[in-house]
Amino acid sequence: MQRLLILSGFTLIELLITLAIMSILVGIALPSYQHNILTTHRHQAKMKLTAISLLQTDHFSRQQQYAELQDLAVDLSSSKYQYSIHLAENNQYTVSATAIDNQRDDSECRELSLDNNLTRSPTHCW
Repeated sequence: MQRLLILSGFTLIELLITLAIMSILVGIALPSYQHNILTTHRHQAKMKLTAISLLQTDHFSRQQQYAELQDLAVDLSSSKYQYSIHLAENNQYTVSATAIDNQRDDSECRELSLDNNLTRSPTHCW
C-alpha cells in the first residue's frame, strides 16, 4: 500500500487574501480609534479646567481675589494640553487649555477656555 501525503498549511493566495481583509479592517477602525483618543484627552482637559474654576471660586471666597495657576493646588502636567490663565483687573479670569503635540489634530477644539462666569469656548467642544 502506498501512503498518501496530506499536505497541510496555507497557500500564498490564502495568506494574501487574509492580509487584504485585515488591512481593510484596520483602515476602517484606525480613524475612529484616533478620534476617540482625541476626544478622551479633550474631556480630560475640560475636567481640569472645571477643577481650576472650582479652585478659583474657593480662593476668591477666602481671599477676595483670584489666584495664579501656580498658587492653586492642581496638577497641570499634561502631554496633550498647556494650561494658562489670564487675570483681569476687575476680578475676572479666563483659564485656557491649548492643545500641543498630537492633540493639535483635534482641529476644531485646539483651544478650550472657561471664565469666571462659566462661559465655555468654543461651545461646540463642551
